[in-house]
Amino acid sequence: MIQKSYEKNKFGNLYLVPTPIGNLEDITFRALNILKEVDIVYAEDTRETYNLLKYYKIDKRIESCHKYTEMKHKDKIVNILKNGKNIAYVTDRGTPLISDPGNIIVDECIKNDINVISLPGPNALLPALNMSGISNEKFLFFGFLNNKKELARKQLIQLKSINVPIIFYESPYRLKNTVQLLYDVLGNRKAAIIREISKIHEEVIRGSLLELLDMCDNIKGEIVIIVEGNKEIKTINIDYKKLVDEYVKNGMSTRDAVKKISLEYNINKNKVYNEVKEQ
Repeated sequence: MIQKSYEKNKFGNLYLVPTPIGNLEDITFRALNILKEVDIVYAEDTRETYNLLKYYKIDKRIESCHKYTEMKHKDKIVNILKNGKNIAYVTDRGTPLISDPGNIIVDECIKNDINVISLPGPNALLPALNMSGISNEKFLFFGFLNNKKELARKQLIQLKSINVPIIFYESPYRLKNTVQLLYDVLGNRKAAIIREISKIHEEVIRGSLLELLDMCDNIKGEIVIIVEGNKEIKTINIDYKKLVDEYVKNGMSTRDAVKKISLEYNINKNKVYNEVKEQ
């Protein structure tokens, strides 16, 4: 299926509209126009959305749809869109689907050939990464770790070899336990805790995980944790030709194998290609 987002369609469009994560002025003109033009706004929290629309003097019908009711509402939403109506979906703050609800609705719309149009806009992960002081040319966004400690530990063990910064979201109530777990599994890496992004109490706390652990007791609000990637990965003496051959043997093209290896070992693709050719 090929989606032509801005060509005339027999159905309505589902718009994923990012909303401010703190400062109400952090919203695009386009987002406001879409919220004015759609027929219905579906919201994770109708109270939050009502306050936002009221602030911008937008009078619009708002319906509730959060992570516990997506399955219940998905068919109704698809039927409304099939009747040519346009819907905007918003979450409490930030961009829908990014550690937020919306995936079930999006999947159902795509199955029914309904255009899903996502607007660019506010999110917590990019401002946090930019303020962290940690090299961020490449990064991995993970979101929330599992609520259960042992499952979270297993997740971190899988992430331990990643050699780019990792971004986590966290609740202030779990922050100290999470930072302790990060330290236990990943070691004393460089890290940053960024809280209340774009709000009056915005704060960036930089240091090692051990240093941050001593500061966790009094940190409140919406929290992002950035942890430096693994700096101990050794790329010397790696037989890239052998790795490429193994991936190709398992059905991968040489091009895709080289791309995968370059990402895994943070090495230029041309270096891998040249080594494969030489051997």
